[in-house]
Amino acid sequence: MSAPAAEHFVIDTHRDGSTEVVVVRGEVDTATAPLLRAVLDTVVGRRPGRLEVDLSGASYLGAHALTALTETRSRLAARRVRLVLRDPSPAARRLLVRTDLALDIVDGDGADAPAYGSGRQLFLS
Repeated sequence: MSAPAAEHFVIDTHRDGSTEVVVVRGEVDTATAPLLRAVLDTVVGRRPGRLEVDLSGASYLGAHALTALTETRSRLAARRVRLVLRDPSPAARRLLVRTDLALDIVDGDGADAPAYGSGRQLFLS
């Protein structure tokens, strides 16, 4: 009997106006988190007006993924740019709820995400 095939980890990026969008699919664990961090670093270097990370296809988020996201949020906050997590998958949502991190999370296309400094935080219910 062979072991189950590992799920592919894929990151895509695209720009929508001044918003950079990073789409994550697969497991973000100790092996793949460095790639996520590198992509986020590259995207932050492009100086977006907003950064959205689409987690709808993330089947697993580990501690290293959370570290990459919170460090990216801190770097962007220094520029008054918001990091928004879009459509977290059920697995990602469970972890985000458990960790109770103050990350902005929206469902849908992110159009209702707050502007930086609006004082409005979105939390999962």
